[in-house]
Order: sequence, then C-alpha cells, then structure tokens
Amino acid sequence: METPTRFTLRCLAAAATLLLAASCQKVITLDLQASAPRLSIEGNLADDGQPCTVLLARSVSYTDTNVFPAVSGAVVTLSNDAGGLETLRETTTPGQYRGSTILGQPGRRYTLRVEADGQAYVAVSTLPSPVVPLSGLRVQKSAIGSNIQALPDYLDPAGTRNYYLFRQYRNGRLNKNVYLQNDEFTDGKPNVRGLGTGGGGGGGSTDADKLVAGDSLRVEMQNVDVNVYEYFRTLNLTLQGGGMATASPANPKSNFTGDVLGYFSAHSVRRRTILVPKL
Repeated sequence: METPTRFTLRCLAAAATLLLAASCQKVITLDLQASAPRLSIEGNLADDGQPCTVLLARSVSYTDTNVFPAVSGAVVTLSNDAGGLETLRETTTPGQYRGSTILGQPGRRYTLRVEADGQAYVAVSTLPSPVVPLSGLRVQKSAIGSNIQALPDYLDPAGTRNYYLFRQYRNGRLNKNVYLQNDEFTDGKPNVRGLGTGGGGGGGSTDADKLVAGDSLRVEMQNVDVNVYEYFRTLNLTLQGGGMATASPANPKSNFTGDVLGYFSAHSVRRRTILVPKL
C-alpha cells in the first residue's frame, strides 16, 4: 500500500509537472530539471488512543522513479500544552518514528520538532474541540452525471469555525482524493454536501474509485485545525490549477517552519461503513 509520505511527494511532483506545462512563471520550488532533495515530514496524532507517528523522506525529481529515500537518524520530539514531552523512536521501518506516551486529546495544543541534517523544523497543531460526531453515512447521485457519491451525516456546531477532512475507501481501496469541507456558509447546520466523485485533488479518481451498488463504502472523517486545512486546500489548488495558463499556484502551505514539505496534524477521527444501495 502506498504510504502517505510517498503519496504527498507524488502529488507535489505531479503538480510541478502541471505547472511547467502551463508555462507559469511562478512555480513550486521543486526543480524539474535537477531538484535538490528536500525533507518531507508527515506527522499525525489522532484521538483514537494511538501515539503520534511521523514519516520522514526526501523528495526526488519528477523524472526519477517513485522511490522516496527514507530519512533515518533524525531527532523527533513531541510536546503538549500540559507539560508532556517525549522523543519518538524510529521503528524497524526506516524513516518511520513513533511515540509511546502522549495521546491525542480534544482541545490540546501539540508541538512537533524534527531535527535532521543540522536543521530544526517545528509545527504546532491543536486537536479541535468539541469533536464533531460522524452520525451516519449515506450515498446520493451526483448533481452532474450518474455517479454515486458519499454523503457523510454530521451536525456542525454553531458559533465556532470548523474544518473537516475526509478519506474514502471503496472495498478497502483508498481513493487518493482528499475531500475538504468547512462551515463558512453552513455554521450550525446539518451537512448536505456529498464528497465529489472527481474532485478533492490529491491524485484524481479512476474507474476503480467509482461507487456501484453492492460496494463496501468506508468514510473517515477528521476534524482538523485551520492550518492543516490550509495545507490540504492549497495542495488541492496546486494540483487542480496546473492546467490553467493564467494560474500561478505556489507551494502548499506547510505548518512547519523552514524549507520543508509536509504537515503535522492533531485531529479527531471517526469512521462509518455501509454497503452502497441501488439508487
């Protein structure tokens, strides 16, 4: 299975290719001719009772094979606003670091620090509170065409800004699109927005992602903070805007300091699974 780090690096390389084809004068910093390797960090801490995991790798030029070298020997620490501090240990999988004591709790603020090659990179993420329940999962026909799309049921809490990230699985296979929603125009209202069958960026849907009656559909809903939402929103814009000659997409907005790719997300996670009915 493709790891999140490999997926993000593949997306960034693809975005760079699109930007070159569009002849944009401002491009993301991946050098298409001979790009210098850059550190990619993907850190995740959920409220599911599991410790923080961090994946470290190096980017490669878009012409190279999709083998992203793992980064071993880094010093990775995680702290929270309650005084907790731990050093994440590298697992038997090169470039994968895992915590043991600090767990994700709604309302807590977490700081991830990565030291590699004499440089330090720091990101801060707050696990949103209150956690928004995923109360149900349905499907509906898309507004255009006859495709079937997932419709997550949840009630947005009134009076606070909320940001949501969704991942979708068909028969256990991850759809590489990353679907985002916020409550800018739906504050305090039940959700009525489906997950687009071709939108969301992040790799593009294929026929293998299209839902049909009888499929097992699983949706994962994450409550994320605004900076993580902005990272994925700008990544999607970069991927979707590459074909527009007038567009000048920039790097996705990482919440890490320094010249680094990736993000650190403290988030809630809720899942629902259904069998797709005949519509």
